[in-house]
Amino acid sequence: MQAGSDMETLKTRARAVGHALGERRARATWAVAKVRELPERLKQLERDVHETRRLHQRVAELTDVVAEILVPAADRDDERIRAVLAKYNENSF
Repeated sequence: MQAGSDMETLKTRARAVGHALGERRARATWAVAKVRELPERLKQLERDVHETRRLHQRVAELTDVVAEILVPAADRDDERIRAVLAKYNENSF
């Protein structure tokens, strides 16, 4: 009877080890897939940063245009305002 009991214990342990190895393999497969995605993810993030910088530059330019128009409202120079707006429209989206 002892041999049968030992055999059941071995089978149970083998199943547990097999299950644990299966989980580790699944996690390792997932990790490898994520690592392989990193170069493309990095490129996308770099593109996003570049686009964000470009948009921030546009906001800064628009802020400058608004300042050029609104700040000197007391001594309004319509020709200068037209020139500033024309310059902005050249570079605008």
